[in-house]
Amino acid sequence: MQMRAKDRDVSRRKLLIGCALGALTPCIADRPGLAETSDLADFLRLSAELTGRMRLPVDSARIYLQSLGLDRGALSRMDPLQDKDSERLARRIVADWYSGQTVDSGRVICVDYTGALMWNAMGFARPGGVPGEAASWALAPTKE
Repeated sequence: MQMRAKDRDVSRRKLLIGCALGALTPCIADRPGLAETSDLADFLRLSAELTGRMRLPVDSARIYLQSLGLDRGALSRMDPLQDKDSERLARRIVADWYSGQTVDSGRVICVDYTGALMWNAMGFARPGGVPGEAASWALAPTKE
């Protein structure tokens, strides 16, 4: 069967669509990447429930999640009220968010010192080295 010249011609639009689809194929076929996204969403949801904070930074969440070294899908099976291992993990997640630090491969890593939830929880303190009212003790008192 012989193709006509018209059928063999590729329009610029068809070529661009083919290139775009070819470039997207690895993204679509990347199932582990989709699982990581799902795990990150589960981690952010669980973190929001545990800390009571809704807008937690995604970059920090990624680091905290990675430091936990969990199997894929483990967070969706967690039940801190029924399971001691889940309770221990929940305490670790809260500690990470409030301290701004985590432990990875036996080392303490500072993830977000100034964004740690403990500063807002205390209300009266600010991270050291950050200007604000926390350093006001160094100033002479004013007479009112």
